Amino acid sequence: MNFHLSEEQRALIDTVQKFLEKEVDPFVDELDRKGPMDKDTALEFLHKLKPFGYVGGQVPVSDGGDGLSHLTYGLLLEELKKVYPSLGGIASITASCARVISEHGNKEQKQRFLPPLLSAEKIGCMGITEPDAGSDVRSIRTKGVVKKDRVVLNGTKMWISNGTIADICVVLFRAYDENGSELGFTRIVVEKEESPFEARELHKMGLRSFPTAELHFDECEVPRENVLGGFGEALKGVMHGFNVARANVAAGCVGLAQGALDLAKRYARERKQFGKEIANYQLVQEMIADMEIKVDAARLLTYRVLWMLDEGIPCAREASIAKAYATEAAVQVASAALQVHGAYGLSEEFRIERYFRDARCYTIPDGTTQIQKLIIGKEVLGTGAFR
Repeated sequence: MNFHLSEEQRALIDTVQKFLEKEVDPFVDELDRKGPMDKDTALEFLHKLKPFGYVGGQVPVSDGGDGLSHLTYGLLLEELKKVYPSLGGIASITASCARVISEHGNKEQKQRFLPPLLSAEKIGCMGITEPDAGSDVRSIRTKGVVKKDRVVLNGTKMWISNGTIADICVVLFRAYDENGSELGFTRIVVEKEESPFEARELHKMGLRSFPTAELHFDECEVPRENVLGGFGEALKGVMHGFNVARANVAAGCVGLAQGALDLAKRYARERKQFGKEIANYQLVQEMIADMEIKVDAARLLTYRVLWMLDEGIPCAREASIAKAYATEAAVQVASAALQVHGAYGLSEEFRIERYFRDARCYTIPDGTTQIQKLIIGKEVLGTGAFR
């Protein structure tokens, strides 16, 4: 793997950093205190982020996207989540929704659903997790009865990112024909305006601007033509999607950890105790050094799996390693950075406490750290702890 970024990548990151510093950073603290971002504000930000590839970066140019590599998109997420993790989540989930439609949709579906997502006119979400089915995707219960011209959905989805503000939801469900015979795991595109469903906000300790919802489908009728791929063909695509999602989460956590580290370094140089900056004290230097090591290791593991995705190399093991390490490293780095700030780290007037709360949220979605270790163990030993 070549660890040197191209001139185009360096130029893009430089431009993005300047944009985020001017157009996003000044508003983060106030927006975080307000709680879940409303739809109009989210669309306003997505419109501003769109030219850099945050919305269409994972969709090929042939389908109207920006056609960025996985590594380049990961670099974008790293920069955005360094500044505003919640906004990075809103953008990446919409981008993931568009990517799935691009990868698995037919020509007509792409023409219908992609333009409003890629132009940041609509917001997307992914409906996979349920109250009793998180890491165990095969245990989902949402049911879809296939009729002549429609699919009738019944079930509940849980912890759905963007759920309360999404216009389009790609829903994973168990398909059945009208005689009750199971057809298998299937995905379908649900347009909220055409096929209404209920969404209830779930408030969290961190990522407070990032809407997260419980979705309820009650006799929700969706046009049969919205089915992505064939009936019973969804599970393989979902599992591959987890590799991409875990790599993107890892990239975002590298940025989050770097943001926390930057705050700690700045504070250590400014804060004086016993007549000199605390950056001169060996124990503070040790904490900063440990944080630097963790961020660097997380970045290298993450760039490796992003590179492997670009090369088409199987990477379930590497995706889980990157996700497990980067998310836990972000928690440890944010915690140490808060410690460097002393009592001020506990105050909402200093943004390091937000980094700490946000980091803690990422060890759970897209498979907990413990699930990642089970996946790694299966890949290494050739035997799984679960089916």
